[in-house]
Amino acid sequence: MTKKINIIFIFILFILFLSCGFKKINQGNNQIYLQNINIKGDSRVAYLIKNDILFISNENGKNKYDLDLVISIDKTIKIKNKTGKVTRYNLKISGDLSLKNNDSLQTVNKSFYQNSNYDVEANHTDTINNEKNAHSSIVQQLTREIANYITIYSKTK
Repeated sequence: MTKKINIIFIFILFILFLSCGFKKINQGNNQIYLQNINIKGDSRVAYLIKNDILFISNENGKNKYDLDLVISIDKTIKIKNKTGKVTRYNLKISGDLSLKNNDSLQTVNKSFYQNSNYDVEANHTDTINNEKNAHSSIVQQLTREIANYITIYSKTK
């Protein structure tokens, strides 16, 4: 009896999810072709961002763009203790995007930034690992934000 109820329940959920009309914003129908991608700044961050942004590009896209991105990384002291030792750093990665439509020659400029804090540990290796984890999460967030902006911008124009 419970097996029949489970099958009916799964079937009803399947029908409900099919009819809701939900569609990911960056799924399929890539109408964007990024002809030239120029990224200046930290080479490791530039490599990661370029590879992730290329996922939204399609050679058969009708909207052709040139992308210029300038990346800057800023590491500052956030908190010091009473003795003057640093206990927390703030890591900020910013990117200035310039997106040029090759058909209409219209250029759009936008700035993006993400920041994160990480703690200084007693062991230097742990501090380095904290910095790497903060760095990778910031790059992922920044890349997602840039890709979403490009996708939405191309759909509204």
